[in-house]
Amino acid sequence: MREIIYKLPSEFLSKLEKIYPQNYQQILNTFLEKKLTTFRINYLKTNLVDLRKKLLEERISFKELSYPIGAFISNTPLRQLQQRSVYIDGLIYVQNISSMLPVIVLEPQNGEKILDLCAAPGTKTTQIVSLAKEATVTAIEKDRIRYYKLLTNLKIQGANSVRTFLLDGIWVRKKFPEYFDKILLDAPCTAEGRFYVNDPHTFKYWKERKVKEMVHKQKKLLYAAFFALKEKGILVYSTCTFSPQENEEVIDWFINKFKDKLEIMPIQIPLKNVVCGLTSWQDKKFSQSLNLCKRILPNEYMEGFFIAKLKKTSL
Repeated sequence: MREIIYKLPSEFLSKLEKIYPQNYQQILNTFLEKKLTTFRINYLKTNLVDLRKKLLEERISFKELSYPIGAFISNTPLRQLQQRSVYIDGLIYVQNISSMLPVIVLEPQNGEKILDLCAAPGTKTTQIVSLAKEATVTAIEKDRIRYYKLLTNLKIQGANSVRTFLLDGIWVRKKFPEYFDKILLDAPCTAEGRFYVNDPHTFKYWKERKVKEMVHKQKKLLYAAFFALKEKGILVYSTCTFSPQENEEVIDWFINKFKDKLEIMPIQIPLKNVVCGLTSWQDKKFSQSLNLCKRILPNEYMEGFFIAKLKKTSL
């Protein structure tokens, strides 16, 4: 292992080894290289047959993945890709493959009322609309600068039907009580899955104190989401971090907070770099149902991710 890896916070590395003792060295290697560029189709503006032709015409290198359908890996540098009409006209959206999975797990359908609770910059909002053109989609974002990035991306992607609110997500329970069929909470987190040793901005902010700060935010957002969700509604919670405190521990708190009103649902992701959620961390034991959650192990084109799917069984 190259010495450069020890630029990453020592507390983080120690914790990561405890989470993934078998995969630790393999995961460390993924922090040494930039991820390959990946993107997905925007079904609002094109179809797979036409997109493949367009990519060839514009001399964009691509490998089409069998899962998720409509996802591609490219060797074309991102800056070059951003100059091509497929990107400028919104026929594709550059997005990490791991980031696409929460929306796939949510299974958005036409006719449903769907909320993206922390929506900016619109990555997953536009994905939801791309997959379910006739769903009623609402996007909420509390940061003003990020909110305008959301609006820009919605416009480029042609997702004009989305209702947007510049609002702190904790107020969704009062604004939309028991309203949504499905909610996506891609929560603010410490973003450990995006660490890259050659870019200190991706990890210099990291401290255990930051983890605790994020946990506080995540719990408040989950609490609000519960009351905005209809009975029998589905909530997908995701983060791009490894930290069990922000993942399994938060979900364990959530299902205990609303005992007999929430059920963790199984998730099927047919990829080799997917493992089950943890049922304990250090001296804490979680509900056995936490193993139904999924952890995505990073590789050369996927970030580390966590996904939980829950059903609201009663009000």
